Amino acid sequence: MRLRVVLTTAVAFAACRPPIALPTPTPGNDTGLQDQLFAADRAYARAVADSGHAAWVARFAPDIAKPGAGDLFLLRGVDAVASLDKGMFADATRLLVREPSDAVAYADGRTGVTVGRSAWVRTTARTDTLSRGRYLTLWQRQPNGSWKIILDTGWSDK
Repeated sequence: MRLRVVLTTAVAFAACRPPIALPTPTPGNDTGLQDQLFAADRAYARAVADSGHAAWVARFAPDIAKPGAGDLFLLRGVDAVASLDKGMFADATRLLVREPSDAVAYADGRTGVTVGRSAWVRTTARTDTLSRGRYLTLWQRQPNGSWKIILDTGWSDK
C-alpha cells in the first residue's frame, strides 16, 4: 500500500505543469522554511475545519494535481480537483481535522512537503472519530511568499 502511494505521488509530481526542472530532491537545511510549511499546513487545517470545501480549495495552486478515483489517472487544475473532492464535504455532520507530523523544505527553497495524520470527526463531538488516515501535501511557494498546494493525497488507516 505504501509503495503504491509513493509511486502515485512520484508520478503525480512528475506530471505537474509547467514542465520545468524538478526541484533538487535533497532536503534543505533551512528550518525557517520548515517552520513556514508547518504553519501553512496548520493554518490550512484550521480553515478547512471552520469552512469546509471552500477553504479546502482556496489554497490550491492553479496547476494542482491529484490522483483520481482508484489512482488510475491524474487530475489537473483547481476545477477538476475541487469537483472530485466536493463529495468529501457533502455531509455537514462531519469535518476533516489534520495535523502535520513532518515537513521538508527542498533545496530550491520554493517546494516543500508536509505529511501527517488526518481524521473525519463528528461536528458535534470532535472526539467521535469516524475514520483516521494519513496525508501527503506538496507545497509551492508563490511569488508573494504564501504557500499553495500543488499536490495532495491521503489514505485511510483501514
